[in-house]
Amino acid sequence: MTVSPRRQAALFEEIHAVTVKFASRQEPRRLRTRAALLASGAELLGQRPIDAIAINEIVEHAGVAKGSFFNHFADKDDFAGAVAEEIRARVEEQVAAINQGVTDPALRLARGVARFALFARADRSAARIMLRGHARGLHADHPLNAGLRADIAGGIASGRFDAIGEDAAITFVIGVCQMLLAVEIEPDRAAADMNALTIEVLTLLLASLGIARPEAASLAARGVEAILG
Repeated sequence: MTVSPRRQAALFEEIHAVTVKFASRQEPRRLRTRAALLASGAELLGQRPIDAIAINEIVEHAGVAKGSFFNHFADKDDFAGAVAEEIRARVEEQVAAINQGVTDPALRLARGVARFALFARADRSAARIMLRGHARGLHADHPLNAGLRADIAGGIASGRFDAIGEDAAITFVIGVCQMLLAVEIEPDRAAADMNALTIEVLTLLLASLGIARPEAASLAARGVEAILG
């Protein structure tokens, strides 16, 4: 039987509609599966590095089929990186929230770094995961660094920061954050001592970007006091 071009087009449209409808039904399930795996990873990776965790343990803890793991992640390293990125994304949202209405790039930077320190202090397990598995987020052009890049670019454009390369400045700030996180998660660190250390580190950071040392110290203290108390 010959199918007319019009009928053929109609059939294609029907098939496409069914496919889209099926995909839309599957998407929530797919998202739930990914969320369960990431939640499992956040708990397990807070206790052990990824090399010490089997995929079977991850999927069993998440309550999903083993094949689901490879529908979302290439391997365990990819999985650990995704968990770390998820955590970093949440912290970046918090940084954006506390900097709403703050226009000075230097103060925004001080408050942002202080917020990362607070994150590590409040959830050492999550901070440990981010330190272990967030190599992808260390690249200056990573999407998670978009907010930092905007602050650096704004500081350079306004003359607050020296006219240095944006990528170099972003890499430097990320390195400072990483080291502060590493120190914050050490046991038996008094909050007052960490606040003082964070102020000193932020003073050096801002001064290296071109802020005069006295003002850098003032901005660092304001950022830490506002965020860390």
